[in-house]
Amino acid sequence: MLLLGCLLAAQILSISYFMHDKNKQILGYRAFDAVERLLSTAKLLRTLPAADDEAIIKTPSEWGMQFTITDAAPQVRDELLPSDDIAIFLKNKFGVTVGDGFILAATEIAPSHEIMGHASKPGRNLVLLASITLDDGRWLTARDVMRLPKTWAWQLMATILVTILIVVAVVWIIVAKITTPLQHLSNAADNLGRGESPQPISASGPSELRKLTHAFNDMAARLTRLLNERAKMLGAIGHDLKSPITAMRLRIELLDDGDSKDRLGVCLDEIQELVDGALSLSRGYDTTETETVFQFEDLMQELIADLVVAGSDITLVNPHRFFIHGRRGALKRAVRNVVENALRYGYRARIFVRPAMGDVCLLIDDDGPGIPEADRTRVFNPFVRLEESRCRDTGGSGLGLALAKSIIDAHQGKIRYEEADSGGARAVIMLPRLMDQAGAA
Repeated sequence: MLLLGCLLAAQILSISYFMHDKNKQILGYRAFDAVERLLSTAKLLRTLPAADDEAIIKTPSEWGMQFTITDAAPQVRDELLPSDDIAIFLKNKFGVTVGDGFILAATEIAPSHEIMGHASKPGRNLVLLASITLDDGRWLTARDVMRLPKTWAWQLMATILVTILIVVAVVWIIVAKITTPLQHLSNAADNLGRGESPQPISASGPSELRKLTHAFNDMAARLTRLLNERAKMLGAIGHDLKSPITAMRLRIELLDDGDSKDRLGVCLDEIQELVDGALSLSRGYDTTETETVFQFEDLMQELIADLVVAGSDITLVNPHRFFIHGRRGALKRAVRNVVENALRYGYRARIFVRPAMGDVCLLIDDDGPGIPEADRTRVFNPFVRLEESRCRDTGGSGLGLALAKSIIDAHQGKIRYEEADSGGARAVIMLPRLMDQAGAA
């Protein structure tokens, strides 16, 4: 838009200057012709008897110029002539000086004005006047009506439009060659940010963009490889620790009952929970699960049924039917972690599913003490537990919400905590929904 604005301004200025200069030249040519005819007529009047004056000045002119003889000098207002260069030319060419018994002027008239028996035409109408004194003191005056071309002629406007259209087409092609690869890079970056493994982008456009595309492909490949290795490492560690933990648990069972046995059991339970959290975290970063379109209400009903069987107090309030595109198993784990966190601290959970613009809004309220505002962002960091007692029975391992956030972020969703109406904590989960599927349902 800035380029087009500058181009349009340049065109307007150049054409304005051209038209001004052209009008000035036309006016100068007509002025020279009027002065030449005036001087010729004055010379003729000096050589012929005074009785012939009337016949001479009434002789038709091929230019439509009219002559009059008056006793006094003509009155002129709003003079547009003479300019300095015209005055110098007249003095050198004809030997006359403006103001010394010689008058040259051009006065602009309104389009509706009538002069010399003819109505003025549309455009810029001027009356060109040249007057000189005769030997007997009278003034011989020549008048000529002329119309200068319109400043904004249609042909010039057409030239501007054609020029702009050509430039716009060229700029559009150039910009498209730049913006198309950038759009591909933007889409690939979004996919990479959601945890997906983007396909390599074909390099196109200017050399700088091709270099950027190659650099992005290399970076995406390294990040994908790093995430996969991280997930495999966490899974391998968790899997390898299962056997020692099982062996340790068997040995503890062989010990005599007592405080030592109980403390060892508690420590072993903590280790087991950390291992399970590591395995869940590795599955959360796993991107091999196939993305499908599924109904979100069915997922919630299935999740609630599992938790109710386990004895949880959980209620789904006025659910709406929406379709989601994503990894169903991963989303189920994410929502389950948030719901279990509400049950752990608030003892019961109420779930609301409702539309919010183009998203599905999932609200999970509990009756617990709530989360301080300063900790509502920190609670999603791995291994962060806000429960002050540090008891594993109530505080968990600190991985559940971190895993939930990573999965929700990978689905272009958002999760945050705020205060519920009951005073407890409210988890707000926003997930993009399929508008056409939702409308059909």
